[in-house]
Amino acid sequence: MSKAKTICTVCNYIYDEALGEPNQGSPQALKFEELSDEWRCPECGSAKDMFQPCSCVSLPIYEQTCVAHDRDANPIKDLAVDVEGAINKTTSVGKLVAQRPLRACVLEQYGIDYCCGGKATLEDACRKKGLNVEEILEKLLAADRKDVRSSAAHWTTVSLKDLIDHIITTYHQPLRQELLRVAQLSEKVARVHGDNHPEMIEVLNIFNRFRAQLELHMQKEEMVLFPGIASMEATGTPQIFGCGGGIEHPIAVMNQEHDDAGEALCAMRRLTHDYTPPDDACTSFKVLLFSLAQIESEMHQHVHKENNILFPRALELRNPALVSR
Repeated sequence: MSKAKTICTVCNYIYDEALGEPNQGSPQALKFEELSDEWRCPECGSAKDMFQPCSCVSLPIYEQTCVAHDRDANPIKDLAVDVEGAINKTTSVGKLVAQRPLRACVLEQYGIDYCCGGKATLEDACRKKGLNVEEILEKLLAADRKDVRSSAAHWTTVSLKDLIDHIITTYHQPLRQELLRVAQLSEKVARVHGDNHPEMIEVLNIFNRFRAQLELHMQKEEMVLFPGIASMEATGTPQIFGCGGGIEHPIAVMNQEHDDAGEALCAMRRLTHDYTPPDDACTSFKVLLFSLAQIESEMHQHVHKENNILFPRALELRNPALVSR
C-alpha cells in the first residue's frame, strides 16, 4: 500500500495515501497525483497545485504524520531507559522540545507556543488552550517512541559554538534572503490587491517593520552576543556587555525582541485568516501567504533553539543559579 503524504501549503491538511479521504470518497492507496484535477482540499478548499510532498521538519502538521501510531505499546516501558527525556506535565514546554525535538510537531498541532512561551509548564500551557493535559501527554509519548529512533543532533549537549554556528547557518543566513524576497512579494500583492484586500496593505506594513527589526536583531546577536557566549565557553571567563553588565542583560533584550517578532507573526496570521488565500487570489498572493507561513514555522524552531537551549546554557556559564531547574 502506498504510504506517501502530501501537505496543503495553505491550511496544513495532509492527504495520506495510506488512508485516502473517506469523506470525499477517495479510497485507500489512491495516489495524490491520481486524484482528479477538480479535487479540493477538504479543509480549506485549495486546489491540488497548493499541495507539496509532506515534511515533518519544517511545517506544523497533523498527528497522523508526526506521531507513530502504536496503541498497544507501553509508553512508560518504552521510555524507561531515558530518564533525562521523560515527560512531566510540570516541565516547561521549551525544555520538553529541547529534550526531544520531535515533540514540537505535537505542540504546534495544538497551537502551544514552545519558543517565546517556552517557560510555561505543559500543564499551564494546556490550561491556557483549554486542552486536556493527559491527552497531550499521550501524544507526546507517542512522538517520543518515534524520536527514540531519530539520529538528529541533540542540541542540549553539543558545544555552544557548534550550536551558534548551526543557528547562523540554518536560520540567520537563509532568513535574510527570504526576508528580501518576501518583502518584494508583499509590496506587489499590496499594490495589486490592496483595493479589494486592504488587509494586505496592513500586512505589508507589519512585515516591513518585522523585517527591519529582525535584521537588526540578528546583527546584534552575531556581532555581540554570540561571540561573547563563545568566548565564555572557550575561556571560562564571564564577559562584560554594555555598561558593565553581564550576559543576562543582552539575553533579556534578545528574548524581548523574540516576543516582538512573535507578536508581528501572530498579527499577520490573524489578518490573513491563518494564511488562507481568498477566492480571487492570484499565484503571487498564494505564494506570499505560503511564504509567510513558512517563515513563521522556521521562526518557531529558530527562537526555540535560542530561548530554550542556547540562552539557558549560556547563563549557566555565568551563574548556574540563574537557570531554573
